Amino acid sequence: MVTIADIARVCGVSKMTVSNVLNGRDGRVSAATRTRVLEAAAELNYQPSAAARSLSVARSEIISLVYYAAAEGDLGLSNPHDAMLLGEIERHVSAAGKHLMIHAATDAADTARRLRSWNVDGAVFLGVLADEVEQLRRHQDVPMVFIDAYTDAEISTIGIDDAGGSYAATRHLLDMGHREIAFVGPGATSAGVINARFTGFARALAEHDMSADPQRVVANLTFADADAAAEDLLSRSPRFTGAVVTADILAIGLIKAFARRGIRVPEDFSLVGFDDLPIADMVTPSLTTVRQDIAEKARAAVELLMDQLDGRREPRRITLDPVLVQRETVAPPLTR
Repeated sequence: MVTIADIARVCGVSKMTVSNVLNGRDGRVSAATRTRVLEAAAELNYQPSAAARSLSVARSEIISLVYYAAAEGDLGLSNPHDAMLLGEIERHVSAAGKHLMIHAATDAADTARRLRSWNVDGAVFLGVLADEVEQLRRHQDVPMVFIDAYTDAEISTIGIDDAGGSYAATRHLLDMGHREIAFVGPGATSAGVINARFTGFARALAEHDMSADPQRVVANLTFADADAAAEDLLSRSPRFTGAVVTADILAIGLIKAFARRGIRVPEDFSLVGFDDLPIADMVTPSLTTVRQDIAEKARAAVELLMDQLDGRREPRRITLDPVLVQRETVAPPLTR
């Protein structure tokens, strides 16, 4: 393995000079010496030690991605939205010259304590509720960015207009003539993504003098939970003709669950999903859904964190606009 000492010996200079050139501290080094050191490093295929570099700059060069899960160690990769987001964050962290450490957590206070022992440069949090944000801020001074966090705390966040996206989805069904419309998703009661989407759903119904509360069908955001949700949707009276579903993967599961029961989408039942995952355009019928830019969420989260590491500590909030993508799973309701 080539070392700084090897380059110094080839160039006939001190190791300190080589270190200064390779780390950009070459203000007192002549142009000729600088060129000679860089050429020698290239010719010898010198690869700097990440450990040594982290010591020299008093940083670990590690970014922690903390994912709040139902159980310790569960990274939630069965959720395609979160899996895509994790991949995009890793790509941008790597491009910034950092290394990503992923941790599935269940307790905010415990996570704050662990962050100190991990000695990370910063952390990105996904799936954190408002009270957990407060716990983390009380226990930790590591630079932090929160994705999809609903809180009044002075923190850096990146998310989308969840209420606006759900409102657009509901209005689309209303405009197509549907009046018995369900909201399908987890039964969240505290401030967060799901409640924001329910708020948008309720606002659209209220504009038509319709109540939203009886229309809520509780289901977790997995393909496997769609079967029970389908049973619930079909058992209600008056019978629903359409649904706003809080995740594409659950909406796609409903298409299959309905098909097993002889219910056609969209002829008998209309669906609008949320996320616009790649699979939404691959299934038959292709899914009408609300698009959120997952790649941009990841890019902005890493950028916000890098800004803090560079000394720009003022909290920034970024809210992306959702877009309704109309495909094949919505049609006017059948005349009954």
